[in-house]
Amino acid sequence: MQLLSHHVDTFKEALYLSGDCDNYNLFVDGLMNSKEIAQTVHDMNNANRFIDIEVGGNKWQVMATSVTGYSVVIKNGDVSIAFAKRLNVMSNRNPSVKIEYRSQFLVNYGLYGAHKKVNEFFKAYVHGDYLSKVQEIHLACDVQGHRFNLFDTYRMKTRARKMEALDGDDGEIGRKMVFTSRRLETLYFGTGSNMLRIYNKTAEAKKHPDSMHVEKLWKLKNSKGYDENKDVWRIEFQIRREKLKNIFTVDQSLPYDHTLVLLDNIGGLWDFFIKYFSYRDIKEDMAIDLIKGYYTNNKGEEKLFTKENEKKIFQRSDIHPLWKLIEKYDNVEPPQHFRFVQVKETSPIYALNAVCGSVSTIIKHFGEFNEDIFSQIVEMADNRCIQNNELGLIDHNLKKLPAHFSKIEKQRKLGLDVIDIHDNVKDNLAFYVADPMARLVNQSLHHPIF
Repeated sequence: MQLLSHHVDTFKEALYLSGDCDNYNLFVDGLMNSKEIAQTVHDMNNANRFIDIEVGGNKWQVMATSVTGYSVVIKNGDVSIAFAKRLNVMSNRNPSVKIEYRSQFLVNYGLYGAHKKVNEFFKAYVHGDYLSKVQEIHLACDVQGHRFNLFDTYRMKTRARKMEALDGDDGEIGRKMVFTSRRLETLYFGTGSNMLRIYNKTAEAKKHPDSMHVEKLWKLKNSKGYDENKDVWRIEFQIRREKLKNIFTVDQSLPYDHTLVLLDNIGGLWDFFIKYFSYRDIKEDMAIDLIKGYYTNNKGEEKLFTKENEKKIFQRSDIHPLWKLIEKYDNVEPPQHFRFVQVKETSPIYALNAVCGSVSTIIKHFGEFNEDIFSQIVEMADNRCIQNNELGLIDHNLKKLPAHFSKIEKQRKLGLDVIDIHDNVKDNLAFYVADPMARLVNQSLHHPIF
């Protein structure tokens, strides 16, 4: 097996402007005037409807069409930039600019060089005061000497357990496979916000020759290792901001969705992916059993796999040699990082929606709603909760409060926004925590402690 390259294939960032934006708004007005001229160009293909302009010595195309939420788009061979006017100077909640980097630009300059080049241009000719956040990034790794196959769908340790064999575009939850003439070409794991895509890059290049600009990177890094006659497989991790904002380095309070944090910790993000989607060295006969969903024991009896059986298989398996080969991004030791999902603020509307949903379901099932039916449902839910958790419905949920407040405290220490806590929760916190805890201790000691 030969590792050809680690690199960034896709990068999208959003800019949140601050400071005096009058000159920025004038700049956008000028682009919108050019857009009106571009709209007079008639062509069935919107990609051909544009006019050429020059900004800061760089040539740009002002497009006749834009993207949702933005007023005007300019493009060149390196990037595409969408602009929206900065009208509300009191709010910085929404980005005013979205920048999408082209894959060839990222290969030619690298992420660091490309980002520096674009942001220097933006500060010099558009606006200098802003915060950049990552909207989406794809980290890619290209290898030779290893061919993926159908069994690999069950060698990947991932939380996505649903499998679909489709021939359409990606977007489904779980595993997905794409075949061409019975030949596996693409595997998908996860969802769009956090996805692993494995595909035959050589086969893709035959369909889209313009995608082979990365070949010069393979030759540059592996002058002797790259073999033009062998297939190249790409391992590509995709993540979006909704997941990035929950990943932190141990020595910083800012999450990975802050562009400057991400640029300093690409190796940490790659390390997160490698562990989140873990390729295991599972033998072919065991992979076949996993696909079938049952195995034959020593007595010749067929037994269905349980979740616990499958879990133990992955726990006992080793990491696949390919994953060991590519585990460090550009052979750099990854920084320590952790994942933390921020606590979201509660709202009365959530309680109202829950009640409405409960009433609707009860009426659909029983044909009516009254106090007796509701009491019956609550009693059934309480009994089930006792059976599963050895605690009643209310006590079980009150028991979760200490962990909830512990997360809020951790969020505060990380320097993140701390949610407002309802006054009643503050006033009754001692009761909420002490009462169910006392009952738990009473049950274990068999005598009262309060």
